[in-house]
Amino acid sequence: MAVPTAAMTDVNCRCSRVVYVGNIPFHASEDELRDACELIGPVRSLRLAADQATNKRRGYAFVEYADDETARSACRNLHGHLLRGRELRVGLADRHRRRGDREPVGMEDAVHAASLVASGRPLESVTRYLAARSRQELREMVAAMESHGAEATELMKQHVPGLATAMEQAQRLLDMCAADEEELARKKMKRASESPPAGADQHAKLSKIVGVDGGVKASPIVPCF
Repeated sequence: MAVPTAAMTDVNCRCSRVVYVGNIPFHASEDELRDACELIGPVRSLRLAADQATNKRRGYAFVEYADDETARSACRNLHGHLLRGRELRVGLADRHRRRGDREPVGMEDAVHAASLVASGRPLESVTRYLAARSRQELREMVAAMESHGAEATELMKQHVPGLATAMEQAQRLLDMCAADEEELARKKMKRASESPPAGADQHAKLSKIVGVDGGVKASPIVPCF
């Protein structure tokens, strides 16, 4: 079976015009975030996530662009953009297939992540390797590299061919996973807020039987023939 390459991404990847933007400074205004996002193209909608109880911001947002291509451009060019001293994390928000934390991320997502890498063209062997890794394994790989410290990590990236590209591709995959999880959590919260409270159905049934004054409603008399 042929392995899709980065050049085939536009055909094989199911993309979204909505992007997840994370690592947003809590003191940054919505207008500042919108201005940053509009460096890529016109923004159709922008929703800053906030806690429903406290209204405190959660540090991420969902931004809708006009089309898939603009959203992909945002993933490539807005990712790492400094906003009030913090690097934004940007990835596609609407993933059509979600996987468990310990399941391989799959070739589709790995190829898509390859298309978003800015530091070079990833090797197909690296793409296949990352596709076989789970989210947990990817997190451990990135954490192990970062444990050496920022300066040592940069030196390794400079002297080990392909390492910078591979690490960026792995981080892109993790950003896509984060977008999956955040969007799934948002949908669950929305469903929960729209669901009737526990016991509401039973209360509605009882209210049909018991009158407003507390008396039992009389059943209609059905004549027998």
